Amino acid sequence: MTLGIVQAGVGDRALLRGLLADCLAELATFGPVDLAYPYFELYWDPAERRWPYLLMQGNDIAGFALVNTVSPSREGTDFAMAEFYVAPEARRCGFGRAAAARILRMHEGLWELAIMSGNEPARRFWPQAIAMAAVGAPERIEADGEMIYRFRTG
Repeated sequence: MTLGIVQAGVGDRALLRGLLADCLAELATFGPVDLAYPYFELYWDPAERRWPYLLMQGNDIAGFALVNTVSPSREGTDFAMAEFYVAPEARRCGFGRAAAARILRMHEGLWELAIMSGNEPARRFWPQAIAMAAVGAPERIEADGEMIYRFRTG
């Protein structure tokens, strides 16, 4: 498995929007989701601190990640994993954990990520991905029906 993380450019917006639609449809099975995703265009605004990434498996796009600085806990953070999605055909081979760990290490500092309470696959995935990034034990916060992980990289 060859893993690549590529920052998505303006020309990738339509592709990423399609992947985001798949991601949000899947998330909607676990609870309410805003399918319009009003923050999407902000990922290409130079005034914003947001990073859209494409996850590459060899030459194929296998998913995406949206990183920003919005703190789900409202306690403040350097980085937050807003969305992370691996296409079904690229799952269950370690690709997603390796991609998530690499992105976490790319941005050193205090991280947060929130998981919907009903999203059991994510509740199993994220502790493993965080551990793979070789960070210390994450703080866990239950708030607003979500599990929020806080941890430091670097």
